[in-house]
Amino acid sequence: MRILVTGAGGFVGTAILKRLSAHDLVLPSRRRQNIAGPAGQIAPEFTEDLEALVAGHRPEIIINLLGILNESGGETFEKVHFEYTRRLVDGAGKYGVRRFIQMSALGASAASPSRYLSSKARAEEYLQNSGLDHVIFRPSLIIGPGQKMFSDLRKLAAYSPFFPVPSDALATPVGLEDVADCFASAALGGLGEGIYELAGTEEMSFKDIFRLALEYCGINRPVLGLPRIFFYPLLPLFSLFPQPPMTREQYLMLAGPNSPSGRYPGVKEILGGIRDAFGPGRGG
Repeated sequence: MRILVTGAGGFVGTAILKRLSAHDLVLPSRRRQNIAGPAGQIAPEFTEDLEALVAGHRPEIIINLLGILNESGGETFEKVHFEYTRRLVDGAGKYGVRRFIQMSALGASAASPSRYLSSKARAEEYLQNSGLDHVIFRPSLIIGPGQKMFSDLRKLAAYSPFFPVPSDALATPVGLEDVADCFASAALGGLGEGIYELAGTEEMSFKDIFRLALEYCGINRPVLGLPRIFFYPLLPLFSLFPQPPMTREQYLMLAGPNSPSGRYPGVKEILGGIRDAFGPGRGG
């Protein structure tokens, strides 16, 4: 089976590719060195003409993992999350793609003040109205090797004696292996069409999440929980950093809990059980 995976060079994409190694993979990328797919893969140069990419390779399945956490230059949330998805969906409709699997996010809503979340919602809506057989995954914070949060914590620990975090922001972290297994199930025919919320078993404050993440990284630093509003006046200062500890967009995303609504099935319904997101590898 031929499967086109966009965004395959990210830490989620890398885990998914391991589960699809027996198949014919098309992995477009601007940085081919980041692609850790199996031998025999097709790795064309990424092109913004995504409809032509679909036309040229005629995949049976598309997995769209394209996404950004911060805007840079012309790469805006609207362009990467919605416009690129629109082009892929249009190509899928024209060239016989059997299933389209979309990476979205918990909290995706057209009414969200976060442009990250509102652009994810627009992409969902376009796919749902396309007539294609589709699966939409809305994950919470994904925990696993290669998570950017871990590398950021290691850098910050070099000069920060403690970590202030918003204690009233909530999430229900989900393990990378569970997320990758869910995507593989959707691609290989083990999952029905629809929306799925991917989350762990425990809703946590970001104070607890950072405490566990530091333990996972083997870093001994205290975590100071503060109300989210405390960080708002600091956002202009944070924006001066090469890698801001919090952006305005992240501040807006933390306004609501990054947890499942309960209206859609999740990891347990797909896989029969849920791993501890911070379990394997803790302290390493």
